[in-house]
Amino acid sequence: MQVLKFGGTSVGSAKAIEQVCQILQKYKPAGRYAIVVSALGGVTDMLIRCGQQAEKGQESYKEILQQIETRHLDTIRELFPITAQSSQISQLKKKLNALETLCDGIFQVAELSARSLDKIMSYGELLSCVIVAEKLKQLGFNAACKDSRELIVTDNNFGHAAVNFLTTNHNIAQFFAQQAADYVVLPGFVAATAEGETTTLGRGGSDYTAAIIAAAVN
Repeated sequence: MQVLKFGGTSVGSAKAIEQVCQILQKYKPAGRYAIVVSALGGVTDMLIRCGQQAEKGQESYKEILQQIETRHLDTIRELFPITAQSSQISQLKKKLNALETLCDGIFQVAELSARSLDKIMSYGELLSCVIVAEKLKQLGFNAACKDSRELIVTDNNFGHAAVNFLTTNHNIAQFFAQQAADYVVLPGFVAATAEGETTTLGRGGSDYTAAIIAAAVN
């Protein structure tokens, strides 16, 4: 198994995602691959601003949410035929509704905790992961999407969580031993506590995610 990581610029637009798929075509079907992706370029910074403005009581956070939605909708519409867009858009809307509810709560209490910020920042990778995985499936890849939060376990040091490698390595090895897909797309940067609370691995965390997975599968 090999681990391939694509950063924000590599998945920053529909054209860039198509180029990722073209790169993966060269590997097909020469083995099994874990594909770690970042958020669409610039989205993490937008999410941070969104939380910060909500905390300050600035309703402009809603405009940022709209920009994030438009960015992802445009990407989906460029990548997929109309007949394949509805399920993608439905998944997108569901996640963005949850994000909006979270930001509305921060706006109401005027407080942005490190825990809440981690949850907000996680949405970039969670959205891009689904889009890339679905594009690969459309192109005929035996692909699947897996939430890294179900594999990588950390402490509750929100913002820069430390990995519990004993549990994490076991989770990753067990998952890939049972996984039938040749290409598994995972969100970088995100993890979770043993209690299931979303954490992040620090900026540049997608590189770290790829290294964690690579170590666990040798």
